[in-house]
Amino acid sequence: MELAPVRVPTRRPPVARRWRLLVAATLTVALCAGYPSVTIGHHLDHGSSWWHGADAETRTEGPRTEMRFAFNPRGQITFGASVRNPGPWPVTITDIAVGDGPADQHVFKTVRLAVNQADEANAMFDPATAAPFRSIRVAAGTELPVFVTITIPDVEMAPGSGLCFDELAVAYKVLGVPRHQRVPMGFRLCVLSPDGYVPKKVRKRPRD
Repeated sequence: MELAPVRVPTRRPPVARRWRLLVAATLTVALCAGYPSVTIGHHLDHGSSWWHGADAETRTEGPRTEMRFAFNPRGQITFGASVRNPGPWPVTITDIAVGDGPADQHVFKTVRLAVNQADEANAMFDPATAAPFRSIRVAAGTELPVFVTITIPDVEMAPGSGLCFDELAVAYKVLGVPRHQRVPMGFRLCVLSPDGYVPKKVRKRPRD
C-alpha cells in the first residue's frame, strides 16, 4: 500500500509574524528617535586661528583676545575667522552672517564672503587664493577659513565707545538635516570710536 504525501504548511504561525513586525517597528522607532538627537547634538566651534589686515590690531588681555578696528561710518572692514567641524559627521555650510535674525535688522551688514579650502586640520588664511563663498562641505576634524566683509553702521557713538561681537551665525546641514547655530569666533571684534560721532542729518528738499 502506498502512502499519500503529507502537505506541510509553509505559512508561519500568526504569533511569529506579529513578533517580527513588533521587532521591526521597535527598530524603526529607535532609528527615528536617534537620528534627530544625533543631528541636534552636532555643534560647530571656532577654529585655531584668525586673520586681519593692516587696518586693525589684535590685543590679548587675560583669556580674551580683541580684534580692533577704527570706527568709520558706512565704511567696510574685512576680517578672517575659522569655523571648525569637530565631527563625527561632515557638514555642509550654506550661509554665514554677522548677526542673527532678519538681515535688515543686523547692526553690521555682511556684504561679501570668501573662503580658502577646508582640507587642513588647521586653518590657513590666504587672501590671494580665496574664492567667493558657496555651499561648502567641511569634513570632520577640519576647519573652514572664512573672510568676512561687513559695513560699519552710520550710528551715533559716544566718545570712547565701540560696537562689538564675538559670534557668527552659521547655517549648515548635517546628515541632510538643516541646522542654525551661533558659532564663537574665538575672539571679540570691536569697532571703536575714541572721539565719538554724531550722524549728519539729511535735509529733505522742499517740494515745488
